[in-house]
Amino acid sequence: MTNVNTIAADALVRNAVVSPALFGITIPANTKVNGFPSFPVGHVFQDYVPNHDADYVFEAEVRQATLMWFNYPLDTALWLSGPTGCGKSSIVEQIANRFNWPVMKVTAFPEMDISTQIGSLRITSDPLTGDTKTVFVHGPLALAYKYGMVYLLDEYDQLESSCANAFNTVLEGGNLIIAETGEVIKKHENFRFVATANSIGQGDMTGMYGGVKMQNTANLDRYMFVNTTYMAPDVEKNIVMKYIPDETIASKFVSIANQIRKLHVGTELSSDDVLSQNSPRLSVTCSTRSLKRWVSRFAMMKQNKMPGALMKSFDLHIGNRAPTDEKKALHAIIESTFGSLAS
Repeated sequence: MTNVNTIAADALVRNAVVSPALFGITIPANTKVNGFPSFPVGHVFQDYVPNHDADYVFEAEVRQATLMWFNYPLDTALWLSGPTGCGKSSIVEQIANRFNWPVMKVTAFPEMDISTQIGSLRITSDPLTGDTKTVFVHGPLALAYKYGMVYLLDEYDQLESSCANAFNTVLEGGNLIIAETGEVIKKHENFRFVATANSIGQGDMTGMYGGVKMQNTANLDRYMFVNTTYMAPDVEKNIVMKYIPDETIASKFVSIANQIRKLHVGTELSSDDVLSQNSPRLSVTCSTRSLKRWVSRFAMMKQNKMPGALMKSFDLHIGNRAPTDEKKALHAIIESTFGSLAS
């Protein structure tokens, strides 16, 4: 890990420029556009920049809102909501990758204590003399706040509201005081706070996410909200075709993925009309990530002439997570969609 004791607070500076084309924005021919401020390659926190996903496709509306927030947060944090596996974290990571912006990614849990994110005192030993001393080691939130990184807190609505309220000082840009040392950390201008969640902070209104907690209104008032969903079928089909060039077969894979998602969410994916909590739903879903893995595994097994490649590859990445009765229903969807090709 980077030795933060030797780094100046202004080590991260957005003094490079990146083309909008890197974010999937189409630039008309012979049109001059201004680039976005970004971070130069090779900065001291380079190891924390998310990996580049060459297959990633930006959804236009979500990209527009998220990019606008990255560049002009207007003293707000960002809340990305949406169903499991729809790419809430991915868009943050892929935008950060194009900006070369380091990210501190943490997964929330109900009893999470903000002190674990700020840091703690630890005993260190000098490798030459053997002398020991107590030093304060900054946690991911303190590092991001001090040096200007993105702090990405996944599953934010798993937090108890009392735990979430502890972030309010940071969310409003106040001084972060380290009680153990008296250090006062001022918010860096490049600091960004992102929360991802299945809900919009009002609790679980679908009956799908048992661990979701209702959040405090004052806490939610500090966010800009962006609602996300799964990729459009045509976009996913193009991704699948990188593994299976047959367009008809690729469309069938995407169709199955969307049937599973609909049965998991309990509604049409483009609709706001959620079914009642008593309506039958699948406990598993099919994220774009899972779809890619299924298709990739199928292509590999098919190339090696392994029997039952379609169903076996599906089970390895999706089906085996489901209860027995749901697994049978999932197999029926595949058989209905693929027909004789399913055997």
